[in-house]
Amino acid sequence: MTKPPVPFMPVWPGYSLIVAAHCLGAMNLLAVLACSPLIAADLGLSAVEIGLIASAYSAALGALSIPAGRLADFIGVRASLFLAAMITATGAIIIATGNSFGVTLGGILLCGTGYSLVNPAAGRAVLLWYPPERRGTLMGIKQTGVPLGGAIGTASAMLAPALGWQGVIGGIGAVTALCGLMFLMLPRDRSSQVIARMTLRDEFAAIGRLFRNPVLGRNNLASGLTNGGQFILWSYLTEFLRMGAGFGLPLANACLSILHVSSIGGRIFWGWLSDRVMGGDSRITLLVVAGIATLGLVGIALVTPGNAILLAPVLAVVLGVTICSATGVQMALTIQTAQPAQAGGAIGYNMLATNIGGVVAPPAFGLVLEYSGSFALAWLLAATGVALAFGLLWIDRRKKPDR
Repeated sequence: MTKPPVPFMPVWPGYSLIVAAHCLGAMNLLAVLACSPLIAADLGLSAVEIGLIASAYSAALGALSIPAGRLADFIGVRASLFLAAMITATGAIIIATGNSFGVTLGGILLCGTGYSLVNPAAGRAVLLWYPPERRGTLMGIKQTGVPLGGAIGTASAMLAPALGWQGVIGGIGAVTALCGLMFLMLPRDRSSQVIARMTLRDEFAAIGRLFRNPVLGRNNLASGLTNGGQFILWSYLTEFLRMGAGFGLPLANACLSILHVSSIGGRIFWGWLSDRVMGGDSRITLLVVAGIATLGLVGIALVTPGNAILLAPVLAVVLGVTICSATGVQMALTIQTAQPAQAGGAIGYNMLATNIGGVVAPPAFGLVLEYSGSFALAWLLAATGVALAFGLLWIDRRKKPDR
């Protein structure tokens, strides 16, 4: 195993910057999605086009995940996170200054491109800077930046009546650029300098070895299915609560914020559970998460205007601490099978499969909704996808993790 460049690096304050990197990526996306009713009204977007905004983000993130992972292996944590922030900020500013669906898609593609560097770089930091017995917990801690950023991005939409949606998104882009400068405070990742430079043929061979690992393939397909459910919630929960449950926009966005805030605790809890109770077996933890999330999605299909005021907040908590909290444990499962020199590439492969779910699921949900007119049917199909993820994880349930 590669010797950590900074042995037993303290979690704070340096690790707070790793958490912040995840926060910035989610904050930009969720600000756009939370403002989507206003953007749709201004630009005349359909339900499918709203889904395509989230889909385009995932498409960029997924398509670039393996190259971004290898880049993070070579240039290190600090440079990767700085570059990620600047690309993401550029995308947000393009969205804020544009006036068409095409420009919005272009900007969100840049946001996804920037975020493609975050997970490999942050996962690399966990692998190289901290001992194995802490990794599940620290994976969960770093992933709390996603719901925290989501909550901030969602809450920022409340300023849209005063600032306009362009002002909200542009302001978040400016904050992202300023925070990007702070990543230069991280230590140099010297281990990246000793990784052997590979030819293009060697690179493809290394990627091929990742794709030929059947256990990793099943893990990643399960990740894609659960992430698809998460992106559906991010994209459509607000609109569902407005149209299907009779909530106003502030109350609907409050439930979306509950979803994000709940997942902060969920991500820490599942990481702790994997390390301290499950003996490092992230797969068993994910089985529990997927099982509860399936029931939660079935439950949301039963929400009506008559019971929404009671059920919607409860289900937001249930889904927040399960399907929206799974990413850290999924990455911990990936790390368990990765060699340190290929950690970024392995996480990149995971993110590729994960974000295929994010690409496909939101517009598919929108299509079901437009052609059937039934939110209940669409939610039940989402529940079926997460149940399939449970089945894929169940196949390898007896495999012991490497510590």
